[in-house]
Amino acid sequence: MQLAGKIALVTGAARGLGKGCAEAILERGAKVALLDTDDSEGQETVAAFTLKYGADTCTFILCDVTDKDQLEGAFQQVVDRFGGLDLVVNNAGILSEFDWEKCINVNLISVVRGCRLGLHYMGKQNGGNGGLIINMASVAGIYAFPAPVYATTKAGVVGLTRSLGMDHKFGKDGVRVNVLCPSFTMTNFITDAKGKASEEDLQQMQDMVEKGGGFLQIPDVVKGFVKLLDDDDKNGAALEVTLQGLKYHGCESGPWEHE
Repeated sequence: MQLAGKIALVTGAARGLGKGCAEAILERGAKVALLDTDDSEGQETVAAFTLKYGADTCTFILCDVTDKDQLEGAFQQVVDRFGGLDLVVNNAGILSEFDWEKCINVNLISVVRGCRLGLHYMGKQNGGNGGLIINMASVAGIYAFPAPVYATTKAGVVGLTRSLGMDHKFGKDGVRVNVLCPSFTMTNFITDAKGKASEEDLQQMQDMVEKGGGFLQIPDVVKGFVKLLDDDDKNGAALEVTLQGLKYHGCESGPWEHE
């Protein structure tokens, strides 16, 4: 996707992977709205980006993605301010096995809503120009994982993406939908997970990190994100990112499509 002059929206963008993805978008000449619940860090990030990339290249919107009205309002704010929308990145996510309903609300329900809003504003059937949605999942959405609720939400995001990426849907709305599935990444993810999953499950995660060779760094994951930006032939695809490299899991047809 050629981003020069385009408009993007990224959730969970005040820090970590969301911030890294937002900067990659800015580097390619697009304008971006950063959504997050952390007002202080969000404002600091936008101030730094504005200094580096110029005035009116980005904006921060305080938004809890689990709040339907806030999320809908944020999308409308972006369209009103920048005049359109071309790229949606549903990045916000948490790991919380104990507060499992919140985990589902943040990781899955808000992504469904973000996709629906993206299709509404970018879909050709509504007068849009088409566009791209990139969802943030995890290898936990592809393989077994010690945190079952978290894995369920990420598997749901993968299934949502593959289904929205079916050919007949693209023919109608002109919006491609892909998903990024990174392995353990050096953010505050596991630190924040303490007290939100059992000690046994947290130890299992640490063991998986060690067996996998360690943590990905944020720039490693951003490389995968950029690949999804650049690969215009991909729709309904899941891109796995590990220390071993990048691997696509395509939108395989089901048995009902076999001759």
